[in-house]
Amino acid sequence: MKFNARTTLAILVVMTLAGAAYMGFGVLDMGPTKQVNRLTLLLNSSGGLMPTSEVTMRGIKVGRVTGIQTTATGLAVSMDVDRKYQVPADSVISVENLSAAGEQYIDFRPKLIAPPYLTDGAVIPPDRVAPIVTASDLLTKANVLFTALNLDQIHGIINDMSAAFRGNDETIDSLAVTAGLTAKVIRDDKELMNTLFSNVSTFTTNLGELHAGEIISETGKILPKSVPAFLQLVHQIEILSHTGIGVIGPQDPAGILVAKFGEWLDMLGGRSVLLPPSCSPQWHHYTTSR
Repeated sequence: MKFNARTTLAILVVMTLAGAAYMGFGVLDMGPTKQVNRLTLLLNSSGGLMPTSEVTMRGIKVGRVTGIQTTATGLAVSMDVDRKYQVPADSVISVENLSAAGEQYIDFRPKLIAPPYLTDGAVIPPDRVAPIVTASDLLTKANVLFTALNLDQIHGIINDMSAAFRGNDETIDSLAVTAGLTAKVIRDDKELMNTLFSNVSTFTTNLGELHAGEIISETGKILPKSVPAFLQLVHQIEILSHTGIGVIGPQDPAGILVAKFGEWLDMLGGRSVLLPPSCSPQWHHYTTSR
């Protein structure tokens, strides 16, 4: 079936208008009755943003970038945000590297959806935006890192690690078993571990208010000065412990004197003389006979 030139032209016009409408309303999200808040975000660098990049809030699309202009200190990014989405003014702002479409986008991450909100004409300073790390920056830093690496040193480290593991299969297996047993102990005694860490936390609480650091520091200064006196005390105790050698003992003079004194007391009143007077009849007899 063939159409004449006018019919074909009309069909092409309709298809063109339909495509333009789809691009405008569907892709570019434009609408003659749509109410938006026009915001301006100041950036030091674009981070790969384009005039068609999306604007999201917690991952939900709320608008798009409409233009990027240069300023004296960086860039000014114009955004249209759908007015039905209220964006808190204290939101954390970041330029993400990749969206679902494969391009960068602006994301607002508020801690709480609460006023004050960004209003039409608001200008957001660059210090509110998280640092932008682009793919080119990552590649540049990776290139610098690989340039700084010494391949001979890396080769030596790999050889040392290989030599350390070679022939130590039993040791490695033992370490693996030990790690498994440690994990099992921690898992089985989880409550005890929690209690231990809780006690340590309680013990270390308010150490700053007690000036523990200053006290420990002062003790560290005083302690070395007391070491010589402590050593002298130990030396004097050692001398004192050797003073009785050759004097007090079973065969030493003091020991013989004590033995003789015991014999004399036995001769006078028997062994019970060593008891208190109220408990010794011999002592009572001895004292009354005199």
